[in-house]
Amino acid sequence: MKSRLLTRGMWQSALLGVILATTSVCVQAGTRVILTGEDSDERSVERNSEIFKRVISQLQESMARGGYDVIDEDMLAVKLGFEVRTRRPKTELIETLMVANQTEDATVQSRLAVVFAIFPRIKELSFSKKMEVRIRGDVYDLKTLRPMATFEYEPRKAYLIPKSYNQCDSFCIEEIIGKNSRTVARELGDVLVKKLNIVVKSLGGSTSVSSGGTGSATIAVTYNLTLIRFKAVTAIKLKKYLESRKQVSSIKSIAVRESERVYAFESGADIGQIEEYLYEGLMAVGVDIDQIRIEMSQEEIIVENLAM
Repeated sequence: MKSRLLTRGMWQSALLGVILATTSVCVQAGTRVILTGEDSDERSVERNSEIFKRVISQLQESMARGGYDVIDEDMLAVKLGFEVRTRRPKTELIETLMVANQTEDATVQSRLAVVFAIFPRIKELSFSKKMEVRIRGDVYDLKTLRPMATFEYEPRKAYLIPKSYNQCDSFCIEEIIGKNSRTVARELGDVLVKKLNIVVKSLGGSTSVSSGGTGSATIAVTYNLTLIRFKAVTAIKLKKYLESRKQVSSIKSIAVRESERVYAFESGADIGQIEEYLYEGLMAVGVDIDQIRIEMSQEEIIVENLAM
C-alpha cells in the first residue's frame, strides 16, 4: 500500500513538473512583429477590402502559431491615434512604423516588420475566366530600415470562374478571390514563419519551441519599465545592474518625470527571470525589497518604492 502511494506521488510530481514546464514555454513572450499591408500599386488590393481582411487574418494566425507576437496596423492606429489611409505611398507606411518605434509606448515598438501586397488577376478565356492570386512582400529590420528577406507565393493551380457576369457579378468574383486568397495566405504564412526564424537568428536571436510544438526564433522583447519614487542615483545604479545581465539587451530612457522614470526594457528572458533580475538588482543597490511593489505583464513592468 505504501509502495503504491509512493508511486502515485512520484507520478503526480512528474506530471506537475511537465505541466509547469509546458506552461513556462507557453507564456514565454515571443518576438514582436508588425504586420501591415501595402497598397500603393493600383493593381494591388486595397487594405479596406474584404480580400485584404481575410489575408491579414490568416497571416496573423500562421505567425501566432509559429510563436510570434503580431501587431497589426489597426492596433497601432488605435494606440497612437492616427488614421490609416488607402493607396498611400510606401514612404508614408515606413514613416508610420518609424513613429511607432519612437513613442513612449514600448508595447507598439518592434524590431521587425512584415509588409505585404496582394495582386489578384483575372484572365479572359474563350469559355470562362481564369483567376490568379499572388502575394509578395518584405521583412524589414526597423532598427536599420534594411530589408532582411523577401517572400512571394502564387498557387500553381489557377481558379476558374464563370465567364458571364450574369452568372457571377463583381461581388461574386470578389468572394471567390477572397476565399482563395485565404488559402494562399495560409500556405504563405508557413513559409513566412520559416523566413522570420532565419531573420531573427541572423540578428542574434535564439530558437525556442512554441506551444504548438513548432520551432520559432526569439529575439529581445520590449517592455515599458516604469520606476516610481526612486532617487535618481538609485535608478541609475539599478539600470546599470540590469544592463549587466546576460539576457538583457538594452535599457533606453524614454521619459523622466518628477516621481517616475520610464524605460524601454529589451530582454529575451521570460517574466520569471526578469523578476529575479529586478529583485537581485534592488538588493544590490541597497533597496529594501519588502518595501517594493512589482507588477508585471507581457507589456508592462512597474516597480514602485513604497518607502519613499
